[in-house]
Amino acid sequence: MAEIPTWEVDLFVDGPITLDRRYRTTQQKGFRPENPFYSDVEVAGIPSGGLRATVTARAPNERLAFDAAVVFFGRMLDVLAFEVDLPLFLSLTEEGSRNSRVRHHSRQIIGHQQIENAFRAADDLGMTEPAFLRSLGWYRKGLYTEDPLDKFLAFWNAIEIVTAGYYRTVESIDQERAKKGSKNQVWGCFIALWGECERWPNIPGDDRWIDENYETRTKIAHGISPVDIETVTSVINRLDVIQRVAHRFLWDWREEILHAGWDPASQSAPNSDEEALPF
Repeated sequence: MAEIPTWEVDLFVDGPITLDRRYRTTQQKGFRPENPFYSDVEVAGIPSGGLRATVTARAPNERLAFDAAVVFFGRMLDVLAFEVDLPLFLSLTEEGSRNSRVRHHSRQIIGHQQIENAFRAADDLGMTEPAFLRSLGWYRKGLYTEDPLDKFLAFWNAIEIVTAGYYRTVESIDQERAKKGSKNQVWGCFIALWGECERWPNIPGDDRWIDENYETRTKIAHGISPVDIETVTSVINRLDVIQRVAHRFLWDWREEILHAGWDPASQSAPNSDEEALPF
């Protein structure tokens, strides 16, 4: 049997960040303890803003190598974007990156330890809390997408993935009510995490917030709302709040319910239905 070749893949991140210095690391890639593959990663800042990374990937062909590198590096980027709360867009080419011709005149300096911690957290969450890691991916999409309808749906999905994936594990949630649908699951998880509505961060006392945003999400997702100026303006007016609610919800859920920090303390076997990727 022929040995699977190793490839180098260049990736580009557009966003208002830069790296304090060129950074090299070796990270275990994938969930195969019996046959691990360690990926070499080199990351450097781009003068106009963003990052350039070179990632090694083991795959039978170039296309699968690109896919493996994007998944691996993208998971780290999901964690990093959530931590710094800035739009970070991943591209295979510098010329094709979003806003590649626009210089970011203000750039947050990212330390190499933040990159290292994000890799470790993504690896840990991928094995132990894959639903939460998926929610971070939707949150990052909400940060970088420019379409207001897509942005709204991404932030709402980030919340809903967590509430749908974890409501059964929280004893204080009314399970019979939660089984009636995703809106009730959001209600149950918000109350379990923050208490009664009067105490909710960013939306204290707004007992209509969940229902109204769920209705907006349903109309957009199912094409009920016309894509006119009134609809777009209404959604734009909701974006700032839903972003802040989503970020605080994910942050507090990680800290209070999952008790998972960015530095993983342990590892476990992968979820049996996790899709196998070429590494």
